[in-house]
Amino acid sequence: MLGILAALLLAVDGSVGHAVYLVLAAGWSWAALAFCIGLARNRRMESVILASASLLTAVITYYLAKLGHGDFLTADVNDHSGRTRMISWYEFWSVTVSWCIAACVAGPLLGMAGNMARNHGFRSLPFRVVVPLVAIVDTSQRLKFDAPMQGSVAVTTWSVIRLVAVAIVVALIGHTLTTWSLRSIRRQSGGYG
Repeated sequence: MLGILAALLLAVDGSVGHAVYLVLAAGWSWAALAFCIGLARNRRMESVILASASLLTAVITYYLAKLGHGDFLTADVNDHSGRTRMISWYEFWSVTVSWCIAACVAGPLLGMAGNMARNHGFRSLPFRVVVPLVAIVDTSQRLKFDAPMQGSVAVTTWSVIRLVAVAIVVALIGHTLTTWSLRSIRRQSGGYG
């Protein structure tokens, strides 16, 4: 679904459609997909398998939609007028296979992180902050390297995402500390909980 939405939004004009495309096509949102699949499953093995399968499906769907949209068209070198275009199958397959391999590597890790984030306390905090940290790194890289070519909508979108991700990390750390201190106080006062 994520792959279809991101690819279909390529055809949408306007700043809102472009901003939504930037969110759905970003690496952190794909990481969030696999993470949330892992978070939703009780068994770790299910988390690993379903997160990988979800990412693979999303990647294949995304690139098939881009193929249908005409993103892999190239000029026919035999036609000197330059009007005849054909599909660059090498480009399509190499990009699709590369991202499928990345999905097979990242899917199990993100699915497991999502599953481990279900626990409470300090031990699960590193797993709970995975997606916001990926979003911070992803948007920082995009702002550093892609922003000059992408325009103000992209800069604003990536800046807001990074700011929200930082706020989420701070909130998760604050929640963990607050919960830990409340449990410590209850234990010291003889209460249960």
